[in-house]
Amino acid sequence: MPTFRDMLIDTEDALIRADVFFGHGYDSAHDEAVALVLTAADRSPTGTGAEILEVEYPEHARQRLDEFVSKRCVARLPLAYITQVAWLGPLCFKSDARALVPRSPVASLIMSDFAPWYSGPSPAVIVDVCCGGGSLGMLAKTAYPAALVVLSDLDGDALSLAQENREDHPVDGVVQADLLSWCAGESVDIILANPPYVDAEHMQDLPAEYLHEPGLALDGGDDGLDLVSLLLWDAARILKPEGLLVLEVGYSVAALENLSEDLVPLWVELEHGGEGVAIFMAQDLAQWAAKQGVS
Repeated sequence: MPTFRDMLIDTEDALIRADVFFGHGYDSAHDEAVALVLTAADRSPTGTGAEILEVEYPEHARQRLDEFVSKRCVARLPLAYITQVAWLGPLCFKSDARALVPRSPVASLIMSDFAPWYSGPSPAVIVDVCCGGGSLGMLAKTAYPAALVVLSDLDGDALSLAQENREDHPVDGVVQADLLSWCAGESVDIILANPPYVDAEHMQDLPAEYLHEPGLALDGGDDGLDLVSLLLWDAARILKPEGLLVLEVGYSVAALENLSEDLVPLWVELEHGGEGVAIFMAQDLAQWAAKQGVS
């Protein structure tokens, strides 16, 4: 009878032959195979050791694993949409097609206390805008339990997923709104923003796995900055004087750098990989807005 090791080898081989794309939190066919094999057998990938490899694979799990492999290799579903869970930092979130799979490199900045960028008092108010399933805001609440953490998104489907994740990872509020127009002036210490930023050229070339995610959360317009430009104005208005905006723009780095000669993003070198995360200090945003004729 086949063992867990046998099923792992077969599943890894299937993923390699199918040439699936790894861009949703797992780096290799081996890592994805481990998650699929264990989840199909109702075993936790985080709580199972190597000793299971020689154990006989359960008969009832084989058909389920076959279905998982078909969804991954043929339909090209992201793994998290198959297993229905995704990890970001130390937290596990429910994940499905209502929102992007949690994978933002901003997570590493949260876990490092925004050092060396944030120098104010311990943040009292944190807003996760374009929050999707809520992972960044929930991670921030874990890091700063005394802070008021609010999630915001325009997409009601994404917010319904955030509300479900909120049951395991409580935050202080969930707001359905267009960006940050609902926030009072100088009321927020830290804004976490992972808005749609994929430009038109890259939208046409996305791997099949990404096409299962909501387009509303990916498509940033011609240059990827349709919402980013508006978000910068909101941030200039609502950040406290010592506050900061943490903004993910992925491959739209050049477009953001060229947005305005008066606006200079500070690019973060991310400890655990990733790219396109910029920091904007409140004072810099305020000066930029003033030069544009907006107080």
